[in-house]
Amino acid sequence: MSPRLGLLLALLFGAFVAYLTSLNTGRVRLSLSPDWQYDLPLMALVVGVFLAGACVALFLTLLRDLSRSFRDYTVARRARREESLADLYHRGVDAQLAGKVEAAAETYQELLAREPGHAEAHLRLGELARARNDHQAALDHHLQALRGEERGDTLLAVALDYQRSGRGDEALATYRRILDRDRTHLTALRAIRDLALQQGRWSEALGAQQRLVDLVTEGERPVELDWLAALHYEIGKGLLADGKTQDALGHFKESLKVSRGFLPAHVALGDAHLKAGDQREAIRTWERATEVTPALVLLRRLEEVYRAEGRPSRMIALYQDAATRAPQDLALAFALGRVYFELEMLDEAADQFQKVEVRTPDFAPLHAYLGAIFERRGQVADAFQEYRRALTLTQTFEWPHRCSACGLAHGHWQDRCPGCGRWNTSQP
Repeated sequence: MSPRLGLLLALLFGAFVAYLTSLNTGRVRLSLSPDWQYDLPLMALVVGVFLAGACVALFLTLLRDLSRSFRDYTVARRARREESLADLYHRGVDAQLAGKVEAAAETYQELLAREPGHAEAHLRLGELARARNDHQAALDHHLQALRGEERGDTLLAVALDYQRSGRGDEALATYRRILDRDRTHLTALRAIRDLALQQGRWSEALGAQQRLVDLVTEGERPVELDWLAALHYEIGKGLLADGKTQDALGHFKESLKVSRGFLPAHVALGDAHLKAGDQREAIRTWERATEVTPALVLLRRLEEVYRAEGRPSRMIALYQDAATRAPQDLALAFALGRVYFELEMLDEAADQFQKVEVRTPDFAPLHAYLGAIFERRGQVADAFQEYRRALTLTQTFEWPHRCSACGLAHGHWQDRCPGCGRWNTSQP
């Protein structure tokens, strides 16, 4: 509103008030207290009340405008400050991506000097500390970031720092916090499983693994089922060692229900039946397993039982059938020759060992057996020659095995590779 218009309105208002005053000459007595009483013209009172209300309205409007201006100023100042902090943060990120680690760290520290609770800066400094294997510093920064805002990625970083620092219990607790936020968090479930495995907490690992099996895609399911079978097997093995045979049998059967080809569970299931006094069921278990995979460890179990029962023909038939079904398996061919030798079937043993020798001439036990055969036949020179060859090849009398996952050599079959920790990977 222009000053001239305002002055004109004020004059018009004054003239209007004067006109009303001339028409309304009455007076009103106003009492403020028993001693203070005033006689006022009616129009003066009306105009005074009007002006007082106008002043109050003007004051409130002015106060509102001042409050709005202060708020706009604060918002603008905060925006300028955040823009400045954002520029500083992005400068640190650029330095980090460019491989300028020290410059990036200095920039993040400068940012924290201005904003101590800046979560992203703490996260980045945690990354830099982890890259230089300073897990404690990484944990400190990630915990600082977590105080600002509890985010899933920050919790995951904290859990990983605890894990790498060897603080397994704190790591497990943090992974559980992640699951409280997201019950389908696959990374947290796998981490809980792995940590529980490291600590021998098989039941907790089994619980996490069962949830994983339910959550993963069809393409990932076979791998996770192998893990599930292994965990049932380990729980059963512990129960069997504690004398809880029936409970152990249940877990071994669950393992095989999950993965029919899980060899350690086949072996252990027969062992459990044998320990329970049910030798017939143990034999049936191992024989059914050999139909799935004619593994040496299964054949050896059956061989021991047949030998104790005095059934040599069944021993021979067992190995002959396995060797027929897997003609390229040198371990089975060698085992058949060993059985012939132990049953004094020297001609058959020699013939079998010589077939194996063609394909693996440097296997020491093979030459030791051939030497023993020649010695029993009275062929001393040939026996000595075979013994000398065996002595130059220092090996065990077990057929060597190797982990199919990591390649580590085993002197004999093992249910779990001591190198990579995987189950059912020991192959001849």
